[in-house]
Order: sequence, then C-alpha cells, then structure tokens
Amino acid sequence: MARDGSIPLVRGWLVAALWLAVLAALTAQWCFSASPLIGATYDEAFYLDSGLEAWRGWTRTDGRPRAFFHETTAIYGTMPLPVDAVTLPLYYHERQSGARLETPEEKFALLPLARAVTLGWLWLLVVSAWRLGRAASGPWAGRLAAGFIAADPNILGHASLATTDVAVSAALMAFTRAVYTGRAGHWWKRLVLPGLWFGVAALCKISALLYGGITLVVLEVCYRFASGGLSRPDGGDWKAWGVKAAGTVFRSVLNTAAILVIGLAIAVEYFGHPEPGRYPFARVAEAMPSTEPLKPGYEAWAKEYPRVPHAVCAFAFQWWFNAQARPTFLNGTFYPEGYRYYFPELLLMKVPLPIFLLMFAALARVRAAAHPLTFVALLLLTVLLKANLQIGLRLAFPAVALGYVALAVALERGYAHCAAWVGFPAVLALAGISVWVWPNGLGYLNQAHGGPGTAHWRVADSNGDWGQGVPELRAWYEANGRPPIWVWYFGVDPAVSAPPFGRFDPDRQLPEITNEVELRRAVGPHILAVGHTVVSMYPDLTSSKTMTLEYLRTRRPLARTSTFTLYDFRDEENGPPPLE
Repeated sequence: MARDGSIPLVRGWLVAALWLAVLAALTAQWCFSASPLIGATYDEAFYLDSGLEAWRGWTRTDGRPRAFFHETTAIYGTMPLPVDAVTLPLYYHERQSGARLETPEEKFALLPLARAVTLGWLWLLVVSAWRLGRAASGPWAGRLAAGFIAADPNILGHASLATTDVAVSAALMAFTRAVYTGRAGHWWKRLVLPGLWFGVAALCKISALLYGGITLVVLEVCYRFASGGLSRPDGGDWKAWGVKAAGTVFRSVLNTAAILVIGLAIAVEYFGHPEPGRYPFARVAEAMPSTEPLKPGYEAWAKEYPRVPHAVCAFAFQWWFNAQARPTFLNGTFYPEGYRYYFPELLLMKVPLPIFLLMFAALARVRAAAHPLTFVALLLLTVLLKANLQIGLRLAFPAVALGYVALAVALERGYAHCAAWVGFPAVLALAGISVWVWPNGLGYLNQAHGGPGTAHWRVADSNGDWGQGVPELRAWYEANGRPPIWVWYFGVDPAVSAPPFGRFDPDRQLPEITNEVELRRAVGPHILAVGHTVVSMYPDLTSSKTMTLEYLRTRRPLARTSTFTLYDFRDEENGPPPLE
C-alpha cells in the first residue's frame, strides 16, 4: 500500500461503484417487471395529457413561438419538469410515427415507456443519498443510505409509476447534498450549485419550496454554529461577539437569499409565461368554488395582473387548494376535515419494521444521532403535522428519504467499527420485504399493522388503491371462469369501460337506489368489484352510495384483490350471501 493511501482510496471507489451498480440493477429489475402488472393510476392520465400538450408546443403551426406549452400544468398547480420528462418518450413516438396520440387507450399503451423515466429519478435519489451520507459520516453511511432507499417497498412502488413524487425527492436530496458540502466552498459550490438544484426541485413540485427552504436554513444555522461564527469564546467580549455574530447572520441571509433567487429564477423561466391573449391566472380564479374564501381576492388579482408567470399560477392554485382542510381516511375512519396525526400514524404503518429497529439502535447513541441531517429530517416530519392535503405517504417522501440518510449517518457515527454489521442485514431485510410485496409496493403496510392484506380498511388513495388494480382484476377474471363483472372504482383506466368489464357508479345512478332490491336490480347477474378507495372516501356523498355501502357491509365478499373487494350478485333474488 502506498503511503499516500492511494490503494485504499481506489478500492473504496470500486466498492462504492459495485454497490451502486447492484442497487441500480435490482431496482431496475423490480420496477420494470412490476410496471406491466400495475394499471394506470388516477394521476398518470393527467400527467400524460398535460405533458404531451406541453411538448406539442414545439411543433406549433399557428404562427406563435415554439416552446413548451405549460398552461395546463400551471392552471392545476403541477410543476412541469417530471411531467415533461415522463412524456418525452411519447412525444418522440408521435414525431417518429407522424400520428398524434389522441385516445386514453393509445397513451396508456405507451405508459411503460413513460414510467421507465421515473427510474432515472430513483437512481438520482439513490446516488445523491450515497454522496450525502458519505460526505456526512463516511463510506458506510453512504452505502447504507443508498441501500435503505433503494430497497424500500414504498419508494419502489412509486418509482414504477409516471408520477412526480420520486422526482422531487431526488432533486431535494441532490440539493441537500449541495448545501451540506458547499457551505465552506467558493461561490460555485456555496451559491450556484445549490441554487441550480433548488430550481430543479421547485420545478418538480411546489412542496420543494417549503422542504428546500427548511433544509437550507437548518443546515446554514448548524454550519455557522459548528464553524464558530455564532459562538462566543469563553471570556470573550460581548460587544465584539455581537459584531461578529451580526456579520455572520448577515452573510448567512445573503447566501440563503442568493440560493433562493437563483432557484426561483430557473423555475420561473423554465415554466414560462402566458402567450398573448391567454390568461391562466383568471382560469385558476374561475375554477375555485364559490364557497372558497380566497376567490374574491383571486378574481381581483386576475383582473389587475392577468398575465403573471405560469409558476405564479401554479403556486396560487396550490395555495388555495391546500389552505383549507381536506378529507382523508385512515384506520377505518373517514375524516371530512382531515386528521392532525395522519402522517405520524401513516408512517408507523408504512415504514418497514427493520428501519424502526435501526432507529432504536441509533437512539442508544444519542450524541451520534444529534447531527444536522437529523435535525432537518425531524423538522420536515414535524411540518407534516400541519399538512392539509393527506392523500398518501408519497407527500412525505422527501422527509422519509432524508430520514434514511440521517439514520445511516447516526449508525456510522455511533457504531464506527460495526456499522456494516448493524445496517447491512436491515438492507437485506428491506429487499426481502420488497420482493414479498412485488408488484404492489403502493399497498405495503408493515407486519405490525397486518401487512398488505389489511390495506383495504386501513388506508386509501395512493397508499393502497390509486386506481391501479385493473390488471390484477382481469387476472382474477381469467382464473375464475370469466364471470360478468361490473366495476365501481376510483380511477381512469379505460379498460374498465370495455369488455369484459363495465362501469357501475351508484353516485350517478338514476333513479337513485333506495333499497337492496333496487340495488340488486341495478347490478344484475354480475360480480360487483368495489374499489377500496370509493368505499373509504366520501361514504355519504349520495343517498345511493350510502345505501349501497350499508348493504355491502352486511354481505360476505366473494374474493379480494389488492385493490378490489368482489361481491357475487349472480343470485338476483338473494344477492351476495349475508355475513355469518
């Protein structure tokens, strides 16, 4: 071995490269094999439509400038970068074939191509976690952080979809690493690189503004204390210390402001501005319900500032959409105004048990766990207590992913000589869990809460049934004699409106269903497949739905899939058998 340590350095990089290659291969295998078995989720239809519309702005024939047409994403509060990325393969297909993808069937046929792009975001997340963990504590912190994220079944489930949650988590992780390692660097590392990543994160999801701002401030404060900029030496003069501290605070404010300005400028310019004659902010105001308290103000602003940037429109939409309490479902209870402890309880159900065991091990070394990344992760999780939008663990992914890095750092610091022996078995356990729940990572619940088999009454929406269960339902249909099936579910998959399926929707049933006889007549001699989310959310939406759910609660299910409960109505006189 050379005295300068070059051989161990090369060996360390080779080990890291091999580890990351293994993780990349395993995540690709999980996601690519799961994607064809997962139907279209509710949000993916909008992403495909709006993303293709944005790309078609480059091939306009109406004489207007060619550029991204981001108006639709702006109106509905969606940041464009992940949407543009996942629809690039579809737009390329259009250009190569010379034919536009018009129908949902045509677009969903290419959905696996769109979903493959999300794997790139997952790899960015894994590599950034490795780099951050390595910079914070050492090689094994990086390896364990990457392993925890790559093997988590929740993250793998969403990495198999053409959505935005893995993308924003990846961009925020890269941003956190840039801030953490650049505090003492020159202007490029200290300001420009963090600003660039903040802009990318903001372009992935508006929540990045909050998550990124908290991360930036906490790491800046921790750095200033660690470097002595805010500490008063023993016996030092108070006046001299005050001047020094004021200068430190001023520099920190300037650094923070510069990063934010760079990032926001990138986000605003990429998102673009309305074309002449188009007023997306006015459309945001028009779409607001008349009962919304913010509506009069938005209408006034729309008249005074009709052509604000698209990024402002998206922020305005999300501001009013998240300002009021939104309904949610958890542990068998529907909460019309949301539930304050939604995310803490959801994390207890969805985070794998090996992670909790490692957390207990880390807490045994409290001083090692007291690290800036731990403070950031805890604060991000605390902020979730005030979240009004409670539709899935995916909204907490940035905090969860950073928490995994903080956990790896705590293990490396607290168990310096045996971190691998403590953490590596947990990575293997996580991988085993992901293999066990494949391909249904969305519906994962840990064993302490009954496993995925209890998801139908514990969680809803993207935690379990996001409308993705039609292929599994078709497999049940083929394996059970091809009975006639009506489908009542929360989703947009066009397959449920074509043979062998048909749509059943008591919410729109005319005349209304008032008793079980009318219900049996409406269903007819069919199997009724009921999606778990329609059962969980808005149970009192209409009298027909209320009556239908009350009746089904007294009947014995024929079977269950991961997202549907099936009832046998082929006995038209008696309906499904009663519960015993």
